[in-house]
Amino acid sequence: MKIKQLSAVLLGTLLMSAETHANVFFIKNNTLSNAQVKEAALYFNGAVNNQTVTWLLSALAEIHDNYLNVENVDIYLNSRGGEMDAAYVAYEALRQSPMKLSMINSAMTASSATMIYCASPERYAMPMAQFVLHPAAATNEKADYLRPDQAKRILDEDDNYNGMFRKIYTSCVRLSDKEQNEITWSESGRLVLKADEASKRGLVTKGGKESHSYLLTYYVTDSQG
Repeated sequence: MKIKQLSAVLLGTLLMSAETHANVFFIKNNTLSNAQVKEAALYFNGAVNNQTVTWLLSALAEIHDNYLNVENVDIYLNSRGGEMDAAYVAYEALRQSPMKLSMINSAMTASSATMIYCASPERYAMPMAQFVLHPAAATNEKADYLRPDQAKRILDEDDNYNGMFRKIYTSCVRLSDKEQNEITWSESGRLVLKADEASKRGLVTKGGKESHSYLLTYYVTDSQG
């Protein structure tokens, strides 16, 4: 019995291949041809920045180019946000994707990561997942005192980013004018939504979804470990 169990483990190892490129990992069942893969998964775990968004879009481009029969890609998103510019790049690219993309909040989708989540009309959430909607924060590159023109530049930049939130949220989640203004004005106005509450507001459009096995799976992370 022990020999059979060991053989099964070894066989499983031989039948699956794992490859790594930068911080993108993917696993594919080698017993099947690329043409037999009809569905893929991509797990995005980490901050939103230029590098992770580049990896995300590169992984999707690779799926599109190499697996021509893929009908849907499930994107499992777990991110507390990050850079607004990078998130907006991802938002525009994903919503124009030639492939069907299903967004799944796998644990936490917050701040600029909500823009990525809103890029698809097919939006799910795991049962205990949460969303955080709050205002963008502009960075102050100066360590010394701010001059009036510098303060105005920071405020203008922040207002532009919160304008992104307002425009995207208008088409993605049901908020009153008062709620939208509070969310994009003050951290005390942040909105934390559990999965069922997000469904009632239209942020989650397809209900709950559990992870399952895929013939092709990609992993994108900002971890350096």
